[in-house]
Amino acid sequence: MTKLEEILADLRQASDPVAVIRAHVLAEGGLWLDPAPRSGPDHRPSIVEIQLAGLVGIGPSVVAATDDWVLQAQARGRSQAGDPDGRSS
Repeated sequence: MTKLEEILADLRQASDPVAVIRAHVLAEGGLWLDPAPRSGPDHRPSIVEIQLAGLVGIGPSVVAATDDWVLQAQARGRSQAGDPDGRSS
């Protein structure tokens, strides 16, 4: 099982995908910084970037960046399986 397949398997069983991605980033020796609050006087718009298993997820929040990373991982998994459109033969 590749690292990507392992992460996707963990995500399929997870109730909190962000926690799974966070755990994998930290397990790989990565850095995880939680963004500033999204409201109040200290609010500043931000971009969140998740780099994991050769893919980069980007979004305006941790949840959006995680969703972006998962979509890319699923697409990569399909293309590695020889099924770029996700259709079964």
